[in-house]
Amino acid sequence: MSLILNLETSSKNCSISLSSEGKLVDHFELEDDKYRHSELLTSSIQNILSKNNSNVKDLDAVSIGVGPGSFTGLRIGFSVAKGLCYPHKIKLIGIPTLKILANSLESKSDNIIPLINDKGNYFYLSRYNYDLEELISPKIELIDKDFFNNIVNESTTIVVNNDSAYNLIDKILNKKVNLIQNVISSSDMVTLSHSSFKNNKFEDIAYAEPMYVKKPYVN
Repeated sequence: MSLILNLETSSKNCSISLSSEGKLVDHFELEDDKYRHSELLTSSIQNILSKNNSNVKDLDAVSIGVGPGSFTGLRIGFSVAKGLCYPHKIKLIGIPTLKILANSLESKSDNIIPLINDKGNYFYLSRYNYDLEELISPKIELIDKDFFNNIVNESTTIVVNNDSAYNLIDKILNKKVNLIQNVISSSDMVTLSHSSFKNNKFEDIAYAEPMYVKKPYVN
């Protein structure tokens, strides 16, 4: 039996879920513009464990969304995750945030493009097939009409993480594709973390760090 605590802090949405054997047990989410994730995480983790008659020592693994995303949010999430894992010798699982967003789709396609807005028309992006195998490594790109010409087709599903991203991409797209807006949530980490646990895909706690994607507009 695997009891996993899933943490996602790469965006304004501070998200925590508890899962057992690949099934969602409970979850907590709060969107916070001030990124007070450090305050929210600690108390919320205690609450969700206590509510489900568990404690930290009962956990088999802690799963963390590794980014890309907010540098502040990611640092907080990793600090909390490592603080839980290291003293209790709990396994640490890392999941790319773009893969989490891709996994949020109820109906998947053979060409999934998750987009997370950063600044202006710059977006973090990746590309996955139906089985969520990575076709394009996470990167940041300036998104315009020309960008989609070579990677978008009739079977494409684009998933974005908030209203502003949806509105911007909707205006840019010059092809008819399936455009979906979903929040980046730890509840969409459940099946992914369970798969990693079954396949013994764990992070080295001492060396694990967020996925920081270089921004082309920063020197």
